[in-house]
Amino acid sequence: MAANGTTSPESFHVWDTKDNFLVCKLCSEIYCNPKLLPCLHTFCEDCLERFASVDVDIVECPVCRVNHTIPDLGVAGFEDNGFVASLCKTLSANDADTRDREVPCSVCGDDESGEVLSVSHCIECGDNLCPDCAFAHPRTKFTRGHHVVSLSELLFVKNKGKLDERRKEIDQNFDAEAPKYRAASERSLSKVKGFLETASKKIPSYETSIRKLTESETHKARQRTEVSEQIAETTRRYISAVEEQKRFLLSELETIYEREKLDIDAEKDSLKVDLLRLRSTCDFTEKLLRYGSDLEVIQYQNRLIENLEEVGKLEPRDDIIEGLVGSELLFVTEDADVQYVLQKMGQLETRLKDDTTSLSEPDANSADEMDDVDRPILRKDDIDVMRLDSLTKSTDDENDHAERRESMTHAKTTKRLVLDFGNDGEGEGQFLAPEGVLFTSDGDILVLDSIQKSMQVFGQEGEFKSRVKLPVFPRDVVWTREGNLAMTGNMHGQGCVVIMDPEGRELRRFDADGKLEFVHGIAVDSHERFILTDVRKHRVTIHSPEGDLVHQFGKYGNDAYSFNKPHYVTVNSRDELIVCDRGNHYVKVYDYQGKFLRKFGGCGNDANNFIYPYGACVLASGDSMDDIVVCDSGHNMVKIFHSDGNFHRYVLTQDDGLMCPKTLALREEHNQLVLTERDRCYVKVYKLED
Repeated sequence: MAANGTTSPESFHVWDTKDNFLVCKLCSEIYCNPKLLPCLHTFCEDCLERFASVDVDIVECPVCRVNHTIPDLGVAGFEDNGFVASLCKTLSANDADTRDREVPCSVCGDDESGEVLSVSHCIECGDNLCPDCAFAHPRTKFTRGHHVVSLSELLFVKNKGKLDERRKEIDQNFDAEAPKYRAASERSLSKVKGFLETASKKIPSYETSIRKLTESETHKARQRTEVSEQIAETTRRYISAVEEQKRFLLSELETIYEREKLDIDAEKDSLKVDLLRLRSTCDFTEKLLRYGSDLEVIQYQNRLIENLEEVGKLEPRDDIIEGLVGSELLFVTEDADVQYVLQKMGQLETRLKDDTTSLSEPDANSADEMDDVDRPILRKDDIDVMRLDSLTKSTDDENDHAERRESMTHAKTTKRLVLDFGNDGEGEGQFLAPEGVLFTSDGDILVLDSIQKSMQVFGQEGEFKSRVKLPVFPRDVVWTREGNLAMTGNMHGQGCVVIMDPEGRELRRFDADGKLEFVHGIAVDSHERFILTDVRKHRVTIHSPEGDLVHQFGKYGNDAYSFNKPHYVTVNSRDELIVCDRGNHYVKVYDYQGKFLRKFGGCGNDANNFIYPYGACVLASGDSMDDIVVCDSGHNMVKIFHSDGNFHRYVLTQDDGLMCPKTLALREEHNQLVLTERDRCYVKVYKLED
C-alpha cells in the first residue's frame, strides 16, 4: 500500500493484462465456479455454458481454439479448477462487508438526483470513480495514463497478502505429512519442472515470431500506402500521356482535314473555271449559229473552231478526283491494345526483400533500328499503345541507374522452371533487349540483344561464357542445315540476313538487292530456303539458299494474304510456313509455295485466342510432331496447338512467372524450352513436360 493509503501500481501486477490469472476471459470478471478445459484454460461455468453451441457436442476453447468434446453431463461435466477456486476464495474471504459497502464517487460526490456511487478506483491518486469519471479519468490531461480498476479487482489486490498465508499453511500441512508424500512429491515436482522448462524455452521464440509478424504488418501497411501512391502516380502519368496523345491525334486530324479540304477546294475551283469556259464558249457559239448571219459565222469561224477545240480537250482529272473522293479518314485501334496497355501499366508482385526491380531503357543510338513495337514513341500512322509505358519512364541518376541493374529474381516460381538468368544492363550476362534465342547441340544457350548488337553464350547452368559483337541490330536466329547460324538484322533502315559460323564469325550476308526493310523472323525449310518476315512491309519473303528472292506475299491488312506486323515464322515437317501475325492476333499457315491454308487464334481471352502472338516453333518428334508452340505474349502464356490449329494445351501461364514472353526455342530430347522476356531482360528455361 502507498503512504496515502492507496494501492501502488507495482502491487497491482496481479491484474496486469498478461498475468490476469483470476479473471474469466469471457466475462472479464472474477471466476465463479471455474471449469478447467483439457487445454488448461479456465472459464466460469455459466460463461462456458453460454459460449458452447446448442446441439453440438464440441466446444472450442475461446483462447487457443482447440476443440474439446463436451462430457455427457454437459459443461458441468468439465473438471472443476479447484486451484483457481481456492485462490479466489482465499482472496475474497471475510470481505463481504467491503464488497457490499457503497462508496461515493470522489469527483462527482452528490448530484441533483442524489449520491453518485463509485464502481472503480484509481491506483495512483486513490480516487473512487463513477462509470463516467472512470472513463474520463485516464484520458484527462493531469491524470492521463493512471490505472483505473474495478472495486472488486481492488479488493483482490488488497487481499493479495492472503496468498502468502495460504502458501505457509499448505507448507505446514505438507511438513506434517512429509514422510508420507515427500518422495512422490519430489518425483512429481521434478517431472513437472522438466516439462515446464522445456515449454518455457519456446515462449521467447513465439514472442519473437509474433513481434516479427507485427513489425511486418506495420511494414506492409506502409508498403500498401507507398504502392497505392505509386499506382496513383502511374495512373496519372498514363492519363497524362493518353491526353497528350489525344491532343496530338486531334491536331493531326485537323491538319489532315485542312490539307484534304484545301486539295478538294483547289480541284473544285479548277473544275469550275473549266466549266465556266466550256459554258461560255458553247453559249456564244449556239447563239451565233441561231441568231447570226452566215457572214458573221464565217467572220468568227476560225476563233470559234480554235476555242471549241481547246475546250473539247478539257477533261476532269479523274485520277485526282478518285483519290480525293475514294480516300477515307479513319481512326484505327484495337480492343486488344487496351488490354495490353493495362498489363503494361504494371502488376503487383511479392518479392524477397533483397530483390530489386529493373527497367530496360533503349540505347538512343539504336532507336532507328527498333521495331515499331519497341519504339518508345507513339506514331500517328501506327498508334501502338502497347509501348505506352515507354512514355512514362523517368530518368534516374547514375546511382539509381546502377542500383536498377542489380541482379533480379522473380518471386513466382514453378517446379517446371529449370533456371533463369539475366537482368537489365550492358555488362556480361546482362541484356537491354533480349530477342532471338537458340539451343546449341551441347545445351548452351545463344541469346541475341537487339540494342547492344551482341550475341551472348550461356552454359547449361545459366553461367556466362562469351559475347560476340554483331554488325547489325539482330532480331532472330536459326541453325542452317550446314550447322551455321542464320540471323536477321537491320542497319540504317535496311534489313539483311547474316550467316555466321558457330563461333560468331561472319561468312556472308544477303539483302535481296535492298528489297528487305525491317526483317524480323527467320526459318529454314528442308530445301535450305530462307523464309523471312518483314515487319514494316507486312509481308513474308522466300529466298533461295544463296539469298536470291524467290517469292514474296503480303501487304497491310487482315485477309488471308495480308498481315499487321508479322514477327516470327517457323516451318513444319511438310515445309508449311507458320507465320505469327502479331497485329491481327492470328497464326497463319501457308504451303511450300505461299498458298494460304488456314489460320487460327484471333483476339480474345479463350484458350484458342491470342493477344499478340510472337515467337513460335514446332515439335519435331513423337505423337506431337508438327504441333505448334506459340508465345501468347498479351496473355503471358505459352500454348500448344495441333497442326490443324486446334488448341491442345497450356504449356506455361502467368502462374509460372511469365510476363510478355517474346521468343522461344526447344530442346525436345532434353524436355526443355527456353524463352525470353524482353521487357524484363530475362531468359528462362522450363521443362516442356511435367
